[in-house]
This record gives sequence, C-alpha cells and structure tokens, in this order.
Amino acid sequence: MKRALLCLTSLFLVASPRGVSADELKLKDGTKIVGNIVGFEGDSFKVETSYGFALVKKDKVASIVVSDVKADAKKPAAAEAKAPPPPPVKANPPAAAPAAKVVEAPMREEVEGTRYTNLTYSFRLYKPPSWSVIEGARKTLPTAIVAMGTDDQTTLFIVGREPLQRSVEQHAAATEKRLRELYENYRAMGDRRSTVAGLPALEKRFRGTVEEHDWSVTLLTFVREKDVFTLIGMTYANSDLIQIQENVIARTIASLEFTK
Repeated sequence: MKRALLCLTSLFLVASPRGVSADELKLKDGTKIVGNIVGFEGDSFKVETSYGFALVKKDKVASIVVSDVKADAKKPAAAEAKAPPPPPVKANPPAAAPAAKVVEAPMREEVEGTRYTNLTYSFRLYKPPSWSVIEGARKTLPTAIVAMGTDDQTTLFIVGREPLQRSVEQHAAATEKRLRELYENYRAMGDRRSTVAGLPALEKRFRGTVEEHDWSVTLLTFVREKDVFTLIGMTYANSDLIQIQENVIARTIASLEFTK
C-alpha cells in the first residue's frame, strides 16, 4: 500500500477531536498500544501516547481500532505525572500467536459495471472503469465506507463517515488542519460551498507533496442526519492526465446519491 493511502489513514483516524477518540493498535504479538496516530516515518506509524511517541512498523500491526475515551476530571494532573509509564514498544517483538481480529459490522456492497452500491449505508455512485475497490481498506481506514482507485494508486477516492460531534465548519477546519500537517508544500487552491447528493457541502481544493509526488486533492464535507461524511479524491498533479483524472473525480462525487 502506498504512503499516500497511509496518509489518508492518519487523516481519517486523527481528524476527530482529541480526547473524544483514540487509536488502539493491536500488534501481532498481542501487544496493545493506545494513542493517536499522528503521521508516518518510512514504513512505520508514528503514535502519540501518554508516555511519548512510539514508532510502530506497519507489518507488525494486526488491527487498528478507534474507541471512545472518557477523561477522568477528578484525577489530578500530579497523580497522572507519577503514574509509571507503560513499557516501550519493542523494535522487533518475538514471534507469537496473532492477536484476535476485531469483528466489524459486515459491509454489504455491490459493483455492477460502472456502478458501486453500498447497501449498508444506502448510497451509490459512479465507479470509473479504470478504478477498483480497494479490498480490506476498512482495516486500515476504520471510518472509511469505501476506498477505490486506479491499480497503481496514482488516483484514490475515499468516502468516510463518522458521528456528527460539532458543526460541519468545525469538522472541515479540523480536517484541513490535519491535511496541512500531512502534506508538504501545502497550497490551497480554493474553497467554496457546494452540494453533494442534494445536501449542502464545504469543498476545499489544494495541492501538496507526498511520496515525492505532487497531488491534486479535492475534499468535501457534508452532514446527513446524525453523520458527517468526508469525500476525498486525490490524483497525481505532475501528470499529463491530471485534468482527465480531476474530471473523473468530479464526476464520481457528483454521482453520489442516497437510496433512502
């Protein structure tokens, strides 16, 4: 999996407010690490924990779970400072039986020609002929409903969903802040109010560098009932096909419709 898709992992996991959710990484040797994934260095997750930063190799991770965290308001800060820190993560943990996998709600989806239908969340959209659904994406992107893109992953498209916790403007601002941290040479290309599936949306376009490639990114945030949806489409900006792929992404976004 390319680092560009891993950056989206960090976006979808960490865009939520601090103190509301945390990332629990279960390693293949049974070790659990709780914190917030804040970035990637080489082939490792950079995790901010209560005892500092830890680098966890991606191939050592069995699963990633986002869980609610309730702060203990009665606990004084001094007591927290004296608590003994958890043992550091071993660079090369000994081989052991893999940790039990997290049971996820089954995702019911269908692909018929150029139409993708998500039966679980009741929506459908256009699937370009050159794109494929990225199997197992939910294991890496827990809040993603679907991830798809070209086989060489030079163009990617993600639909994310999470409970509405604040205004759509605040969700969009938090997401943009995270994107500025993830992409080098971040350049805003314009914001505007738009519509997705007949619902008001905030659209942001920018360019930035990941994996030594410049990317053109379109980000839309909108609310439906009690959920906030995030659509993100990205394609190589340093390619002769940029305008074609940007048009394909725009068509895919415009095609989204909820069936009930």
